[in-house]
Amino acid sequence: MTAATRRTRRARPTAPGPVRPALWALLLAAMVSPHATAQTAATAPAAASAAAVAAASAADAAADTAEAAETATDSDRPRKRARAPARPVWRSGIDDFVLETGALPDAPEARAFSTLRASAFVSWQPSRAWEWRAGARVDGQAQTGGSVDLSRWRADLSDTYLRWRGGDTRLSFGAQTIVWGRVDAVPLIDRVSRVDLTRFVLDDLPERRRAQLALRWEENWDAVKLDAVLLPAFRGAVLPAMDSVWSPLDRRRGRALGLPDTPALQMLVRNARIGREDGGSGGGALRLTHTGEPFDMGLTLARTRQPLPYFSADPVAGRLTAVHPFVNFAGIDGEWVAGDLTWRFEIGLSSDVPVTLAGAAMGRMGRATAREAVVALEFFPGGKDTRVNLQLALRSLRADAPFLEVARYAGVNGEIESTFAQGRWKAGLRFASGLNVHDSYLAPRIAFVGWEPHEIYLAGHWFKGETQSLGGFHRDHGFVALGLKTRF
Repeated sequence: MTAATRRTRRARPTAPGPVRPALWALLLAAMVSPHATAQTAATAPAAASAAAVAAASAADAAADTAEAAETATDSDRPRKRARAPARPVWRSGIDDFVLETGALPDAPEARAFSTLRASAFVSWQPSRAWEWRAGARVDGQAQTGGSVDLSRWRADLSDTYLRWRGGDTRLSFGAQTIVWGRVDAVPLIDRVSRVDLTRFVLDDLPERRRAQLALRWEENWDAVKLDAVLLPAFRGAVLPAMDSVWSPLDRRRGRALGLPDTPALQMLVRNARIGREDGGSGGGALRLTHTGEPFDMGLTLARTRQPLPYFSADPVAGRLTAVHPFVNFAGIDGEWVAGDLTWRFEIGLSSDVPVTLAGAAMGRMGRATAREAVVALEFFPGGKDTRVNLQLALRSLRADAPFLEVARYAGVNGEIESTFAQGRWKAGLRFASGLNVHDSYLAPRIAFVGWEPHEIYLAGHWFKGETQSLGGFHRDHGFVALGLKTRF
């Protein structure tokens, strides 16, 4: 989902009254032949009835199309409220298929990395009010040609839920992919989604999220929307194999993503047993948004488990455990249009953020307060064929004791995307760079999209930076990939 689609607002179409065509037919018949007036008048009710049936059928068809276009991945994009069909409707298909293979020219662990991903679904709407959807996905990765060859297959539920609609109310229960946020790549208010780290940052944000069991209540009052989510059974982030090139732990070098190199840490990462802590409640979150002139605003309050894993160390037992502690969050966000420019921002304050203590308590988990902000600017230079999205991200951590993570970070990121050859080709560049920390990421991409819905692409990913940065951790994992993305 691009940021451009979030601003799309289409007026709800209104069908013409079913009786009006019959009245025009009656007047026309009276003008042409006075003798035919009585006969036309007698048939007018039948004509009106037929027109009404036709109008109702057209409305149902439009509703079916709108419902089919509404994806299970929910976001802050303004969505046209579609009326559910009056008759039972079955749908099925493959809504995500990716086949990709590529080269890792500098990685000692592997020379090639391949991915296959497929998501299938079936949905049933027995009435206007009820909807049931079941989905499953299969994905696998393989790396070959280096010091560690591995292949891994995984099956998981995709969006599988029961949903009820009534007026301006929508209730959903089941596994759902819920992505909150106005900005691209790093939305601070994305607090209820389940993160997929199996391919690090190779994919766009919605493709790096998975379904999480949730009870969701959505309520609309004209321009105001309430979105309340309860996570009764938490499932942690989906992690790659520990020997994968995209693992947050580098067992070969004894490094952990985001932490400096120290002899004690290197020994622990190389030799520790790796576990994970899952289950229990995931907490809950509340989001209130207002859409309209002069700008859109949002308020988010949450007490949820941290979506990204934190590796808690037990040096005595020689164990690292991926945990997701509870974090308290409050944030505001906004969006407005000024001429040809679209501005967005998110500001968040978090408490109880896990950090790794330094000094005498080296390696143990501490708690910090995080202040974060993202400001984004989107515009279309030269017309609609080119989109530019620029973002400034700021983060500050504060704790009562010294810790190992980067205390202050400022960086820019964004995307430039353009279509050419009458829309049959698309070229783009995703990028990120630290301002106070040496950290960079470049991801150029060119794709042929002339055979919709199929997309054939060639993409590259390059990382560089200092030890504690994302780019520095993956500096040897430059990746060039050829892939196919489609749906059926």
